[in-house]
Amino acid sequence: MPDVASALERAVAGLVEAVAGVSAGWLVLGVVLHLANQVARGCGWFAIVNGASDQPPRMRDVITAWVAGAGAGGVVSARGGDAVRVLLLARRMEGRGNRAFLTGTLVAETVGEATLGLGLLALALAIGVGPDLTPSATVGLYVAAAVLTLVGAGLLARRSARVCRFFTRMKAGCEPLKHPRTYARHVLPWQLASRVLRLAALGCFLAAFHLPATLAAVLLVTFAQCGGRLVPFSPASVGTGVAILAATFGPVTGTYVPPAELAAFFVGTSTVLTVVGTALALILTVTQASANAGPRLAGVGRFTRIRAAISAKP
Repeated sequence: MPDVASALERAVAGLVEAVAGVSAGWLVLGVVLHLANQVARGCGWFAIVNGASDQPPRMRDVITAWVAGAGAGGVVSARGGDAVRVLLLARRMEGRGNRAFLTGTLVAETVGEATLGLGLLALALAIGVGPDLTPSATVGLYVAAAVLTLVGAGLLARRSARVCRFFTRMKAGCEPLKHPRTYARHVLPWQLASRVLRLAALGCFLAAFHLPATLAAVLLVTFAQCGGRLVPFSPASVGTGVAILAATFGPVTGTYVPPAELAAFFVGTSTVLTVVGTALALILTVTQASANAGPRLAGVGRFTRIRAAISAKP
């Protein structure tokens, strides 16, 4: 317990230091918009799960799992957040193979998100903000790893019936992709709303740290965050994002900002969102675990009462 208390004390001290001197109103509004962005994207995921499942879970359970995964993803990686989403929601669904099915729905969700991301990239390039698209060794390694993963998965599916069943259920989760018009009507609007809310949140964070909150600056921060996520674990990802922002903020926005202020903005924003997201993820996870334990405990209680009644008979 002393170790936990000291760790919590250090986290609170780090949070206070990160937000020292910022505009509290803009900061709070940015956090609210960031959470609204996650809720909107969770609604889009629910539309996918609802369209692909014969017995879909409740909407609030899907959104809860999404938001909890977003909080966990701020600590580990985006894929770690997806794992939390699958584990939480699978426990709230009936039947077998739910984890594979939900993995497929996340793949379907990523397709729409990637489509909107390409649109945002096109907008950024049009106003001269986009990242350097020159092929690099890092991109080549990611592509090679993806190809090898797909080939390995295909070979395993041929040799293992269990892996084959997993991919069959995963394919069922991707079912909404076969109906692009329905996907565009029910999923893309939520993902678009999520994107807009995220950009608005970044604008609020820039204003909170007294930096120019222009469209160019917001798009630049967006790509700096994406570049940082190529290094999947903090604090390395934060360091990468800071380096990208410090090298490009002045030339892109036309406003010189000392690197120390840009670092304070990036680290401060990341710290605030990580603390808020982690706390929310823990609360939601504990709440879901308690809800899952309730029916089982009730069943144990009924069994105990029946057993006691039978034992009491002569």
